[in-house]
Amino acid sequence: MKIDRKAYPVARRVQKRGQLKKAHYTSAGGAHLMQLESRLEASCAVAMGLDPRVRSIRSQPMTFDLATGRTYPSVEALQAAQKLYGLRCVQYTPDFEADLGVSKVLVEVKHRELISMKPAILGYPNILARYGYRLVIIDDEILEETYIRNLRLLNLARNVQRPNTEFARLVEFIAAGVSYGDLLAADFDEAIVLASLANGHITCDVRSARLNNSTIIVATGDTTTHLKELPLVCR
Repeated sequence: MKIDRKAYPVARRVQKRGQLKKAHYTSAGGAHLMQLESRLEASCAVAMGLDPRVRSIRSQPMTFDLATGRTYPSVEALQAAQKLYGLRCVQYTPDFEADLGVSKVLVEVKHRELISMKPAILGYPNILARYGYRLVIIDDEILEETYIRNLRLLNLARNVQRPNTEFARLVEFIAAGVSYGDLLAADFDEAIVLASLANGHITCDVRSARLNNSTIIVATGDTTTHLKELPLVCR
């Protein structure tokens, strides 16, 4: 699979392990095709891509010297400055930058096991806050398997094209709550149901269980709740 050459350049190259390149691909969130280092990162990109608060996402946007707060366009640029000026840098490249419209947030995606092995990463949000940046750490407890399986299913359906009247009829039928199975029994197109969930016209619990016939679908209140599970916004 080729990388989209229109995509933003990344600050850090995807690592190779022997002859095996550890890479995952996604184009979530309106971004061009991104090459990522782990499935967990790809899952986070999918979740951010569905989140209506997120306008765009960028993979590995810059490299920091945590000792000074200086940013560099790449690891190589930081290393060149370090060599040229004899700097003692503390190198760090966040996994993502999410544009929330009124602000931007940096995102680090890490398995809990890796965090326990290198707990210093837990101090990075405070360090970057001193330099005017907000960093959130998202682990595999937040990106747990049931949640991600559901979001990946919605991501596949988000661009389904149907007449607007079909979506409106679905929302009117659901109102305060109908089971997924009842919708299918009423001859609603499953693709429309999934696309409506993916675009926040209707909502359901995406964490308790995988989408199934017993899942209750609701069309009242904040119907984008299930798409805004990531801790990207300060509460």
